[in-house]
Amino acid sequence: MLQLKVKPHLSKQALLKKLQGQKDVRLFQYWQIIYSVSTNPGKRSAEYASLLGINKEKVYRLVQLYNKEGADFDTELIWGGRREERSHMSIKKEASLLQTIEEKAIKGQVLTVNDIKKLVENSLGKSVSDDYIWDLFSRHNWKKKAPRPEHPQKDIKKQKAFKKNSRSYWVPASQK
Repeated sequence: MLQLKVKPHLSKQALLKKLQGQKDVRLFQYWQIIYSVSTNPGKRSAEYASLLGINKEKVYRLVQLYNKEGADFDTELIWGGRREERSHMSIKKEASLLQTIEEKAIKGQVLTVNDIKKLVENSLGKSVSDDYIWDLFSRHNWKKKAPRPEHPQKDIKKQKAFKKNSRSYWVPASQK
């Protein structure tokens, strides 16, 4: 079986200080894996995994990352969130685009989602989905606040007839 070995980028005391100085639980676990492998050489990944309560693939991956990147392997780790290289626009560019849209709205021009979508597509040079526009709104805390003044299928005659024929107080059916 394959035995794990870490390169001596840091001494055992420096590894222990790095481990104890972590405030993030994830990074603490990563440094705990590296420290365990460096202080207990000659074991297999399954033994480390059972000792630390993780899977052996994670042990392999972190030891490999530490050996490749060195002592600063944890500075480039990113969890979740937006990846700028995969995003259509950066957050700052989105904010500036929404700022121009807001200025148009303040001037009294009525904007719909389709108008905003066209502006975004023109600035990007490619088409985007409707979901992208709604996600853009939620990322920048824009909300759709448009009350409906009246029901589109209202019938004024029925409303007036109801007002004339309805009781002004409620009487149980048993007392009629």
